[in-house]
Amino acid sequence: MKKILSALLCFFILLGTTACLPFQKSQALYIEYDDIISEYTALLSAKKNGEELPALNTDDMDDQDRAIAEVLRGIVNNCKNVEAVERLGYGYKDFDGNGTKELVLLNKYTSIQAIFTISNERPILLESNYKAGNSFVFATKSRFFMVRSTVNDNIEETTFYTCRVSGDKMAYDAIYGKVYDCDKKETLEIFEITDGNRTPINEDTFNELYREYKKATLPDYTTTVKLLAPRIFFPLKDDVTNENLPVADFSSYAAIRETYNKISTCLDKFESQKWHSGEYDNLFTFPNEHSFEYYTRLLYAAYHGNYIEGYDEIDLNGDGQDELVLMNEDYSIKAIFTQKNGVPVMVECLSGGVGWLDDQGFIHIDREDYYELEYSVYEFTKSGDYSLVYSILLAENGNRYLTKNGKTEQITFEKSLEIFYDDYNRYPEYFDPNEQTRNVSKLTYTPLTPTTEEERIQAAKDITWYKYAHLERTTGKDLAHSNTYVTFENVTDTQMDVNFRYAFTFYYPDPNKDNFLLDDTTETFLRVTARAENGVFAFDENGVKGRIEFGQKHLWIIIEESTDERFPVGYHCYAEYTPQTDLLL
Repeated sequence: MKKILSALLCFFILLGTTACLPFQKSQALYIEYDDIISEYTALLSAKKNGEELPALNTDDMDDQDRAIAEVLRGIVNNCKNVEAVERLGYGYKDFDGNGTKELVLLNKYTSIQAIFTISNERPILLESNYKAGNSFVFATKSRFFMVRSTVNDNIEETTFYTCRVSGDKMAYDAIYGKVYDCDKKETLEIFEITDGNRTPINEDTFNELYREYKKATLPDYTTTVKLLAPRIFFPLKDDVTNENLPVADFSSYAAIRETYNKISTCLDKFESQKWHSGEYDNLFTFPNEHSFEYYTRLLYAAYHGNYIEGYDEIDLNGDGQDELVLMNEDYSIKAIFTQKNGVPVMVECLSGGVGWLDDQGFIHIDREDYYELEYSVYEFTKSGDYSLVYSILLAENGNRYLTKNGKTEQITFEKSLEIFYDDYNRYPEYFDPNEQTRNVSKLTYTPLTPTTEEERIQAAKDITWYKYAHLERTTGKDLAHSNTYVTFENVTDTQMDVNFRYAFTFYYPDPNKDNFLLDDTTETFLRVTARAENGVFAFDENGVKGRIEFGQKHLWIIIEESTDERFPVGYHCYAEYTPQTDLLL
């Protein structure tokens, strides 16, 4: 790489401080990549200033240096305007876990331009894909999707790649594509490339290979890849450090709680669509790359939680050491930290999902991923690691997949339902997963920003609270559910009247076929008086004994004894009812 700088020495001198200043303000973090960042910055500065890039003299360069120099020019030359230049940046991340950070050139919206790694103490180019019409995006923590398209004489060939970093090489797990006649509007060939050999495949095989990539084309996919991308440094941006910014501190459980509390209170800074474009990235100071990664995940969790955040410290895996569980007031688990060598480490299986616990201590993760649903079960071992027991995926194309023992297979609709209801949702139908967590675990919610009981009661007394439950298996009726509504009257410091309205609905076919389904709804009522006893409001009337916990966004009613099937024993979580709620039920 020193040869690259030598070849352009005169050009850089002409650029003077225009090229050097931005680089100095966003210093490269890894000295092995200094030459690449320096040249990249100089080229971007020249492009921004409307200067013509110098001709590249490759006479004294070997293949690797030549490839790097050509890619850097290609990326910069591909910028159509100043805005495109200013959106380009770089970041570092160890994608294969071998201890070497890769250098990624990417834009503000996390579209990858090129990836480099270190081999034999020098940087080498792993892959690049920056031309118009192509794409190169994050797929998972260590995998990427890449697309290249060419058009000749109205014949378009599009090739899709699933790849990953493997040491000093890029490994390609799947290469496949289509050849399309744009004039005749018909597909001429569908192919797969294995070991360099191109062979024809059918449409079904293509769709299976294409299934994962299809998600990457959805408009909101950038929100997902933001969780996978490294922190982006912008060479042309004047990054002045604000010493008054809070620190994203993850050095201890106490520091994590404080950081999470600050994160949850900063969400009104920008509009929601700004989250994935990095607008929140400058609200904190990050002492290391790990802190930025954790910050991004907790920002995602807090933003999509929309609830009051809290925590518990409890030994989840039986190793005698407490984990830090970050959760919402409704006991939905958003993140878990454990201790490794005295350092808090985030349990990664929760990234992008909502967790809950079953009666055997397994962690269940529910993910809604752009028209796809994935349900995973993890075992949290005493070593602090987690292992996948199994997962079932309901794909956008209607297929179902089971991943178990390292293998993924397509399963039938009936098999997926059997696994889901008989094993995954292994709890009474009346409860939701978050309620199950509280019913079977020893987790105790503590809010990050406590309020007084009086404040919570005053806020709750004028609200209608509701709880929804599917009841098909319980009642033996198809498409059956209940809505339970709770209101308060005559609230004093010592007692209050609690009104329950229970609505049960089921659907059945219209015998006259005028409509597809008809519904039958019955409503019943229960009124009890809750009295202040030992610091809680408790009631024991009409065959139902329980107590009430007032939260900031949720209401918990704990049924301790019951002869009323509408109110089974357990912890019941109620949310605030609004007119818009009916649209979601």
